[in-house]
Amino acid sequence: MKNILHFSKALKIIFIFSRRGILSKVADNNLVTQRALFFINIINFFIGKEIPNNLVGSTLVNILKNLGPAFVKLGQALATRPDIVGVELANELAQLHDKMEPFSFEKIEKSIKAETGKEIKDLFKSFHKVPIAAASISQVHKGLTFENEVIAIKVLRPNVEKAIFNDLRFFKWCANFLSSIDKEFAFLRLSKAVDIFEELTKNEMDLRLEAAAANELEENFKNDERFIVPKVYWELTTKRMLVTSWIDGIKINDLDSLRSGKYNIETITKNSAEAFFLQVFRDGFFHADMHPGNVFINPNGKIVPVDFGIMGRLKVSDRVFLARLLKSILEHNFLKVAQLHFDKGILPPDKSIESFAQEIRSISTPILNKKLGQISLGNLLGELFSLASKWRLNIQPQFLLLQKTMVMAEGIGRQLNPDTDMWVMSKPLVNDWLYSTDLKIKYAEEIYMDINMAGKKIPEIIDKLDLLVNNKSSNSENIFKPLNVSIFAFTILMIIIVLK
Repeated sequence: MKNILHFSKALKIIFIFSRRGILSKVADNNLVTQRALFFINIINFFIGKEIPNNLVGSTLVNILKNLGPAFVKLGQALATRPDIVGVELANELAQLHDKMEPFSFEKIEKSIKAETGKEIKDLFKSFHKVPIAAASISQVHKGLTFENEVIAIKVLRPNVEKAIFNDLRFFKWCANFLSSIDKEFAFLRLSKAVDIFEELTKNEMDLRLEAAAANELEENFKNDERFIVPKVYWELTTKRMLVTSWIDGIKINDLDSLRSGKYNIETITKNSAEAFFLQVFRDGFFHADMHPGNVFINPNGKIVPVDFGIMGRLKVSDRVFLARLLKSILEHNFLKVAQLHFDKGILPPDKSIESFAQEIRSISTPILNKKLGQISLGNLLGELFSLASKWRLNIQPQFLLLQKTMVMAEGIGRQLNPDTDMWVMSKPLVNDWLYSTDLKIKYAEEIYMDINMAGKKIPEIIDKLDLLVNNKSSNSENIFKPLNVSIFAFTILMIIIVLK
């Protein structure tokens, strides 16, 4: 029965996509298989519509908003997959901010009472009934604590979890269905992509996790007055309600207000770029939804981010790879760029490093030959990721999320100052970090943890190999074989560790 419901929902969505002209553009995607293309062409022939390329992004955004919150989140996730949707569409989807009609104050009262067992009046001195922002999953109200501290109160929409999880089941069905009818879809690892999307979405369903993310980011910048994170009120925060300090400030892209307030735009631009690079390289923990609506400038000229539902993490080895990659790109060392992809396991071993370097040169040179302030390394990484299908690149999810964030960060920088290049501005920070003692210590710690984790598996491996040998022949013939197998297993493990 569920399969029938999912199939009928899929047909409905395909019909919408075709009538709005989106399906015709899907046919142009190089990831579409011949079998899929056959059916797409049939559908388009009967009910399809053509739309100009410049309207594809806005049309798709409107469709996703109408389909519901999970589809909005899906659009935001696809913004991190230029390898699937293309660079231009990925950039347009990155602007998908899920503004929705607010839900009633009565529903808020009921929701808070059900979770906390208390009335709103017993929790807050004041609670503004009209929200200041409403999204697909939650909305935000202004309030006041009994200590007269101004606060922001984020509350999940009633029954949003049920709606989201129903759509997640539909996405899983679609991924499995496509993979079963056309094995060429297996390369895209759609089921894995849905699993990652599900994990990110579930995190947004538990506002305690968002509170923890805000708290961690606050600790990372506790001694940096350039970048200030709102305080979390843990005693008032629950799974469905997040309470933080209120931010009085101007949106970072409101240049008229910033100029009229005599803020130093150049300083803000510099601080914004440096804060981004400190998150990515120093901490390996970054705000992954840094669109202009989530970044404010407070009265003291400090940068204040909000909304910590989507965060990214990078291991030390990932950060080193990224730093070397960006450095090599800016130096036009395309062979080094290709080699880094190979060493990281992104480029398969059966592919030519030299040929891949040539391909990188072909897409990088037009971008790098632009004026300094027009170069977008975020878009360039997106172009590199778009080669995934052709070269069978094993692109890790954390890099896809970072690429989307880089595009957003670059966009903010260019809005503040079109002539400023944030990469050139932050290059000294990256270089200093790359050769710092702190990095060496963190790298050593990561290697130790990898070895420790691998070491814990040694007894299990030895037991399995010993059992395998002993089951093949009599005990009398194999008195010394368990020892030999153990030595062999340990040797193999050490080789693996060294090669890593």
